[in-house]
Amino acid sequence: MVTFGDMMSLLLTFFVLLLSFAQLDPVKYNKAKGSLKEAFGVQRLEEINPVMSERELIATEFNQEILLVKVREEVEFIVENLVDNGEAEVIETSEGFILRLDSRALFVPNSMTLKEDFETTLQQIGTVLADKPNLVRVVGHTDNRPPTPPYPSNWTLSGVKAAAVAHFLVQKGGVKPDRLQVRGLAEFQPVAQNDTQQGRANNDRIEILIARATASADAEPSQGPESAGKPAVAIAGR
Repeated sequence: MVTFGDMMSLLLTFFVLLLSFAQLDPVKYNKAKGSLKEAFGVQRLEEINPVMSERELIATEFNQEILLVKVREEVEFIVENLVDNGEAEVIETSEGFILRLDSRALFVPNSMTLKEDFETTLQQIGTVLADKPNLVRVVGHTDNRPPTPPYPSNWTLSGVKAAAVAHFLVQKGGVKPDRLQVRGLAEFQPVAQNDTQQGRANNDRIEILIARATASADAEPSQGPESAGKPAVAIAGR
Protein backbone atom coordinates (compact mmCIF):
# COMPACT_ATOMS: atom_id res chain seq x y z
CA MET A 1 0.00 0.00 0.00
CA VAL A 2 1.38 3.40 -1.04
CA THR A 3 1.36 5.93 1.77
CA PHE A 4 0.74 9.64 1.31
CA GLY A 5 4.41 10.33 2.08
CA ASP A 6 5.61 7.86 -0.57
CA MET A 7 3.28 9.41 -3.15
CA MET A 8 4.52 12.91 -2.38
CA SER A 9 8.14 11.75 -2.68
CA LEU A 10 7.47 10.27 -6.10
CA LEU A 11 5.66 13.42 -7.24
CA LEU A 12 8.57 15.55 -6.04
CA THR A 13 11.00 13.39 -8.00
CA PHE A 14 8.81 13.71 -11.10
CA PHE A 15 8.63 17.51 -10.89
CA VAL A 16 12.38 17.76 -10.38
CA LEU A 17 12.75 15.86 -13.66
CA LEU A 18 10.34 18.21 -15.43
CA LEU A 19 12.28 21.22 -14.13
CA SER A 20 15.50 19.75 -15.47
CA PHE A 21 13.95 19.40 -18.93
CA ALA A 22 12.60 22.95 -18.86
CA GLN A 23 15.97 24.50 -18.02
CA LEU A 24 17.85 22.35 -20.57
CA ASP A 25 20.70 21.93 -18.07
CA PRO A 26 22.58 18.64 -18.74
CA VAL A 27 24.05 18.47 -15.22
CA LYS A 28 20.69 18.78 -13.47
CA TYR A 29 19.15 16.41 -16.01
CA ASN A 30 21.67 13.67 -15.21
CA LYS A 31 21.18 14.16 -11.47
CA ALA A 32 17.40 13.96 -11.82
CA LYS A 33 17.74 10.87 -14.02
CA GLY A 34 19.77 9.15 -11.29
CA SER A 35 17.21 10.04 -8.62
CA LEU A 36 14.43 8.66 -10.77
CA LYS A 37 16.29 5.38 -11.28
CA GLU A 38 16.79 5.00 -7.52
CA ALA A 39 13.15 5.88 -6.73
CA PHE A 40 11.77 3.22 -9.08
CA GLY A 41 14.55 0.68 -8.69
CA VAL A 42 15.42 0.81 -12.40
CA GLN A 43 18.68 -0.96 -13.24
CA ARG A 44 19.03 0.58 -16.72
CA LEU A 45 17.43 3.72 -18.11
CA GLU A 46 18.01 4.36 -21.84
CA GLU A 47 17.68 7.85 -23.26
CA ILE A 48 15.66 7.52 -26.48
CA ASN A 49 15.49 11.20 -27.44
CA PRO A 50 18.45 13.11 -26.00
CA VAL A 51 17.59 16.60 -24.85
CA MET A 52 19.00 19.29 -27.14
CA SER A 53 21.11 21.74 -25.19
CA GLU A 54 20.11 25.37 -25.07
CA ARG A 55 23.18 26.29 -27.12
CA GLU A 56 22.35 23.70 -29.79
CA LEU A 57 18.73 24.86 -29.93
CA ILE A 58 19.72 28.50 -30.42
CA ALA A 59 22.33 27.55 -33.03
CA THR A 60 19.77 25.54 -35.01
CA GLU A 61 17.25 28.38 -35.05
CA PHE A 62 19.95 30.89 -35.98
CA ASN A 63 21.12 28.74 -38.90
CA GLN A 64 17.54 28.41 -40.15
CA GLU A 65 17.13 32.18 -40.15
CA ILE A 66 20.44 32.74 -41.96
CA LEU A 67 19.51 30.17 -44.63
CA LEU A 68 16.06 31.71 -45.12
CA VAL A 69 17.54 35.20 -45.55
CA LYS A 70 19.99 33.91 -48.18
CA VAL A 71 17.24 32.12 -50.10
CA ARG A 72 15.02 35.21 -50.02
CA GLU A 73 17.82 37.42 -51.34
CA GLU A 74 18.42 35.05 -54.27
CA VAL A 75 14.71 34.80 -55.09
CA GLU A 76 14.27 38.57 -54.91
CA PHE A 77 17.15 39.04 -57.35
CA ILE A 78 15.57 36.58 -59.81
CA VAL A 79 12.12 38.24 -59.76
CA GLU A 80 13.34 41.84 -59.54
CA ASN A 81 12.01 42.78 -62.99
CA LEU A 82 8.69 41.02 -62.33
CA VAL A 83 8.27 42.97 -59.11
CA ASP A 84 8.95 46.22 -60.97
CA ASN A 85 6.27 45.25 -63.53
CA GLY A 86 3.71 44.41 -60.85
CA GLU A 87 3.69 40.71 -61.80
CA ALA A 88 5.30 39.44 -58.61
CA GLU A 89 5.61 40.34 -54.96
CA VAL A 90 7.72 39.00 -52.09
CA ILE A 91 5.96 39.00 -48.71
CA GLU A 92 7.37 38.11 -45.30
CA THR A 93 5.20 35.86 -43.12
CA SER A 94 5.49 34.15 -39.75
CA GLU A 95 6.29 30.87 -41.54
CA GLY A 96 8.94 32.26 -43.88
CA PHE A 97 8.27 34.27 -47.01
CA ILE A 98 5.83 34.09 -49.94
CA LEU A 99 6.51 34.71 -53.62
CA ARG A 100 3.18 35.91 -55.04
CA LEU A 101 2.79 35.55 -58.83
CA ASP A 102 0.14 36.96 -61.16
CA SER A 103 -1.61 34.08 -62.95
CA ARG A 104 -2.08 36.23 -66.05
CA ALA A 105 1.68 36.58 -66.39
CA LEU A 106 2.35 32.97 -65.43
CA PHE A 107 -0.01 31.00 -67.71
CA VAL A 108 -0.94 31.12 -71.38
CA PRO A 109 -4.57 32.43 -71.49
CA ASN A 110 -7.25 29.76 -71.00
CA SER A 111 -4.72 26.98 -70.39
CA MET A 112 -2.50 25.38 -67.77
CA THR A 113 0.58 25.93 -69.96
CA LEU A 114 3.30 28.08 -68.44
CA LYS A 115 4.58 30.96 -70.56
CA GLU A 116 8.08 30.41 -71.90
CA ASP A 117 9.57 33.54 -70.34
CA PHE A 118 8.12 32.56 -66.96
CA GLU A 119 9.48 29.03 -67.30
CA THR A 120 12.97 30.51 -67.24
CA THR A 121 12.18 32.38 -64.03
CA LEU A 122 10.66 29.32 -62.33
CA GLN A 123 13.60 27.17 -63.37
CA GLN A 124 16.00 29.64 -61.77
CA ILE A 125 13.91 29.65 -58.59
CA GLY A 126 13.85 25.86 -58.59
CA THR A 127 17.63 25.77 -58.91
CA VAL A 128 17.94 27.99 -55.84
CA LEU A 129 15.57 25.77 -53.84
CA ALA A 130 16.84 22.40 -55.09
CA ASP A 131 19.68 21.98 -52.58
CA LYS A 132 17.90 23.62 -49.65
CA PRO A 133 15.99 21.71 -46.93
CA ASN A 134 13.15 24.24 -46.61
CA LEU A 135 9.56 23.14 -47.05
CA VAL A 136 7.99 24.62 -50.21
CA ARG A 137 4.21 25.08 -50.45
CA VAL A 138 2.56 26.08 -53.74
CA VAL A 139 -0.93 27.53 -53.25
CA GLY A 140 -3.41 28.36 -56.01
CA HIS A 141 -6.08 31.07 -55.72
CA THR A 142 -8.84 32.27 -58.06
CA ASP A 143 -11.31 35.14 -58.28
CA ASN A 144 -15.01 34.52 -57.60
CA ARG A 145 -16.09 33.90 -61.19
CA PRO A 146 -17.30 30.37 -62.01
CA PRO A 147 -14.68 28.27 -63.79
CA THR A 148 -15.08 27.07 -67.37
CA PRO A 149 -15.06 23.36 -68.29
CA PRO A 150 -13.40 21.00 -67.64
CA TYR A 151 -13.04 22.37 -64.09
CA PRO A 152 -16.10 21.70 -61.91
CA SER A 153 -15.13 24.24 -59.23
CA ASN A 154 -12.62 26.91 -58.37
CA TRP A 155 -11.12 24.52 -55.83
CA THR A 156 -10.19 22.20 -58.67
CA LEU A 157 -8.99 25.05 -60.89
CA SER A 158 -6.78 26.57 -58.20
CA GLY A 159 -5.38 23.15 -57.27
CA VAL A 160 -4.54 22.32 -60.90
CA LYS A 161 -2.73 25.64 -61.33
CA ALA A 162 -0.68 25.07 -58.20
CA ALA A 163 0.10 21.51 -59.26
CA ALA A 164 1.32 22.73 -62.66
CA VAL A 165 3.83 25.05 -60.97
CA ALA A 166 4.92 22.38 -58.48
CA HIS A 167 5.37 19.84 -61.28
CA PHE A 168 7.60 22.27 -63.17
CA LEU A 169 9.70 22.95 -60.05
CA VAL A 170 10.27 19.20 -59.71
CA GLN A 171 10.85 18.36 -63.38
CA LYS A 172 12.86 21.40 -64.47
CA GLY A 173 14.03 23.00 -61.24
CA GLY A 174 15.23 19.86 -59.49
CA VAL A 175 13.24 20.39 -56.29
CA LYS A 176 12.63 17.12 -54.46
CA PRO A 177 8.91 16.26 -54.50
CA ASP A 178 8.85 15.23 -50.84
CA ARG A 179 9.64 18.86 -49.95
CA LEU A 180 6.65 20.19 -51.88
CA GLN A 181 3.04 20.68 -50.86
CA VAL A 182 0.26 21.75 -53.24
CA ARG A 183 -2.95 23.45 -52.14
CA GLY A 184 -5.96 24.90 -53.92
CA LEU A 185 -7.92 27.51 -51.95
CA ALA A 186 -10.30 28.68 -54.70
CA GLU A 187 -11.73 32.18 -54.20
CA PHE A 188 -11.93 32.04 -50.41
CA GLN A 189 -8.78 33.99 -49.51
CA PRO A 190 -8.95 37.14 -51.69
CA VAL A 191 -6.44 39.96 -51.41
CA ALA A 192 -8.74 42.45 -53.18
CA GLN A 193 -12.41 43.06 -53.95
CA ASN A 194 -13.84 41.01 -56.82
CA ASP A 195 -16.07 43.82 -58.12
CA THR A 196 -13.41 45.24 -60.49
CA GLN A 197 -11.28 43.71 -63.23
CA GLN A 198 -8.07 44.66 -61.43
CA GLY A 199 -9.33 43.22 -58.16
CA ARG A 200 -10.18 39.91 -59.82
CA ALA A 201 -6.76 39.88 -61.49
CA ASN A 202 -5.07 40.38 -58.11
CA ASN A 203 -7.01 37.49 -56.62
CA ASP A 204 -6.18 35.12 -59.49
CA ARG A 205 -2.68 34.23 -58.30
CA ILE A 206 -0.12 31.61 -57.33
CA GLU A 207 1.71 31.86 -54.01
CA ILE A 208 4.92 29.94 -53.33
CA LEU A 209 5.73 29.74 -49.63
CA ILE A 210 9.35 29.04 -48.77
CA ALA A 211 9.06 28.04 -45.15
CA ARG A 212 11.50 28.39 -42.30
CA ALA A 213 10.70 24.81 -41.35
CA THR A 214 12.34 21.93 -43.14
CA ALA A 215 10.41 19.27 -45.01
CA SER A 216 11.34 16.55 -42.50
CA ALA A 217 9.83 18.60 -39.65
CA ASP A 218 6.57 19.05 -41.52
CA ALA A 219 6.38 15.73 -43.36
CA GLU A 220 3.06 13.94 -43.62
CA PRO A 221 2.65 10.15 -43.49
CA SER A 222 3.12 8.38 -46.81
CA GLN A 223 -0.07 7.48 -48.64
CA GLY A 224 1.42 4.37 -50.22
CA PRO A 225 3.67 3.45 -53.16
CA GLU A 226 1.50 5.29 -55.66
CA SER A 227 2.29 8.61 -53.96
CA ALA A 228 6.07 8.25 -54.23
CA GLY A 229 7.70 11.03 -56.23
CA LYS A 230 4.63 13.27 -56.14
CA PRO A 231 4.06 16.49 -54.19
CA ALA A 232 1.50 16.33 -51.38
CA VAL A 233 -1.79 17.78 -52.68
CA ALA A 234 -4.68 19.31 -50.74
CA ILE A 235 -7.80 21.05 -52.06
CA ALA A 236 -9.31 23.26 -49.37
CA GLY A 237 -12.32 25.53 -49.02
CA ARG A 238 -13.37 27.86 -46.25
